[in-house]
Amino acid sequence: MPRASQKDTILRAALSCFAEYGYDATRTRHIAERAGVAESALYRHHPSKEAIAQELYAAYFTRYAERLRAVADGPDDPAAKLAAVIRAVLAAYREDPDAFVFTLVRTPAFLPRLPEGTVYPVEIIEGIVTAGQRAGVIRDGQANLLAGIFFGCVLRPIILATLAAPGALDLLGETRHDTVIEQAALAALRRPDDE
Repeated sequence: MPRASQKDTILRAALSCFAEYGYDATRTRHIAERAGVAESALYRHHPSKEAIAQELYAAYFTRYAERLRAVADGPDDPAAKLAAVIRAVLAAYREDPDAFVFTLVRTPAFLPRLPEGTVYPVEIIEGIVTAGQRAGVIRDGQANLLAGIFFGCVLRPIILATLAAPGALDLLGETRHDTVIEQAALAALRRPDDE
């Protein structure tokens, strides 16, 4: 019988491998080696590499969406909520880069397989955008498109930092770029003065 902590060790090792190599390039032997277990131990807990990845993806995606939902449900005005979302996204990346990279950068293929009723971050941002449009502080346009543009402004620098050569852009250890990211994302949604 496997030790109780072995499943958590395997999941953490799998997450690390998926973030580093990507799902497709990760082999079960990579996960087993990183976890310090026999490859057969993986199959005591999950029927396949895909099952491990789907469990991790659903857990971290849900956790990420809950974090954004807490911001969206707060008392702030829409512009302040969007700024808080940016800070929450950057904080999530810094707190657990492997989970963030696996869930939001490297593995979009698992997105369509999330359980029914899953709340998607883009839907949360759409709600903030719609409220901002009603308040006259967010530009006109389709809410899901504007939410996608907003996320692009926030996620693209993280993708660049993740995939670039070491030292090219450090968003994990440095916060000096946060203001630029925030200003760019908010500017993309701000209502033009001439409207």
